[in-house]
Amino acid sequence: MWLLLPILVYSLIYLYVRHIYSYWRRKGFPSEATAFSLRYLKRFYHREFRHVQAICEAYHEGRDRLHGIYCFFRPVLLVRDPDLAGHILQQSYGHFGEGKWEYVKSYRRFNLLEKLSPMFSKRRLSPMFNNAQRVAQHMMQHLLDREQQGRVELDLQQLLRTYAVNMMGNLVYGLDVNNFEQTDHILNSYVQHPSQYGVLQSFTLRGTPQNSALSTRLLDLVKQNVELREQSGIMRKDMLQLMVKFRNGNDLSDGNDQWHIEHPFRTEDYKLMSIKHLAKVAEDLLHTGLNSIASTITLTLYEIAQQPLIVEKLQTEIKELNFVDGQLTFEQLEQLKYMEMCLKETLRKYPPVPIIERICRKSYTLPGTKFSIGEGKTLMVPLLAIQRDSKYFVEPLKYKPLRFLHDKSQDIRQRRSAFVGFGIGGAQCAAQNFAKMVIKLALVKLLQNYHLELDASAALEVSHLPAPFISSKGGLKVQLKAREILTQSNYLKSSKHI
Repeated sequence: MWLLLPILVYSLIYLYVRHIYSYWRRKGFPSEATAFSLRYLKRFYHREFRHVQAICEAYHEGRDRLHGIYCFFRPVLLVRDPDLAGHILQQSYGHFGEGKWEYVKSYRRFNLLEKLSPMFSKRRLSPMFNNAQRVAQHMMQHLLDREQQGRVELDLQQLLRTYAVNMMGNLVYGLDVNNFEQTDHILNSYVQHPSQYGVLQSFTLRGTPQNSALSTRLLDLVKQNVELREQSGIMRKDMLQLMVKFRNGNDLSDGNDQWHIEHPFRTEDYKLMSIKHLAKVAEDLLHTGLNSIASTITLTLYEIAQQPLIVEKLQTEIKELNFVDGQLTFEQLEQLKYMEMCLKETLRKYPPVPIIERICRKSYTLPGTKFSIGEGKTLMVPLLAIQRDSKYFVEPLKYKPLRFLHDKSQDIRQRRSAFVGFGIGGAQCAAQNFAKMVIKLALVKLLQNYHLELDASAALEVSHLPAPFISSKGGLKVQLKAREILTQSNYLKSSKHI
């Protein structure tokens, strides 16, 4: 009798697991074959905790536009066709929206991402450019100080993480922070190596709420800054100012050039967004912006440093800009066409978000197919795998910026749909103009003033957590040699006019 009980329990568990791993077959989707073996369980483990490489492998194993796979006990639908993926994410009408941007305040309900997206328009970013150049100047001053001390070898990845966090602190939090000097500042905690503070990369546990002492301290900073702007009338041209305007019911559209708060709500109950939620939005921008900006600059310099001809072309393009007192204007960034191609090639080879994941909110019939994905199921677009597929890009592992100029050997329309850059369809990054501004500014300043030499003896490896980063010990070691085109003393002298 007692032997029957464990047999019954094990039988029920087996039938339950078997039912889960037959989901896609029962629904009629093309899917991987399931088998309960040690090798198959190991594959589940990699998809659950270090899933970028495992998902790329699943992409190449599939042959159809849709491919059903499993991540532990979660059926996941892999969309292998970029056109279909873009169509789903662009025209799914809320079926795959990100719930964190849905916001309800009193009787008002709206999508925060849609309401705040005008913050990142070029018209709004242009007045912020002087502040951005001031942040870039902090980096150049730091390099000058090291040069005078005879120390020109450094971890470029760490340098650019500091630059990126300074930029986010100044333009998102409204703080005059320079973490090259203020090493004890709260934001300096985010300069650490990505693996030291990255969230747990697990499908199952990623949504687990995590209370952070840093989040509490950042909330205090935001609360203090918001009160100064609302009660004392302090105005600064940055992201925080625009979020405060929105919080008080002001229009953020391109047609409104005002930066001061017009007709502020007097009581907290009538504000469109609480200070706590505003702080959460700012922290989300800090996390995503820091990783994508720092990794894109680092990997662009890493790739071009191995190809002197690309560096020469970029430096020639920068030299042709008409600097005013040694400084750029926001509009001049648009003239850097070759740099734009290099940026696209970096985003192709190292997308900041290697995989787009969305949870289906309600049953959805996939366009152009007979299939429907059920509520609660995960849809995944493997951007890294698509953008490194030789079907769309010749020699995908090679860094070739000119592939974005002309490519008569491929179907241009097909190639454009395969290149995602800062997002695809409804999952496009709203802050991509902001990211490009910060990235190009750093590239201009560094290439204008220095030659970069990689440490030839270092064995470098690029990992994803999930944003790409140099995971080798010591980061990206480089030697910087000052160029003669614009001396550092002249550069610093002209920077006083910012």
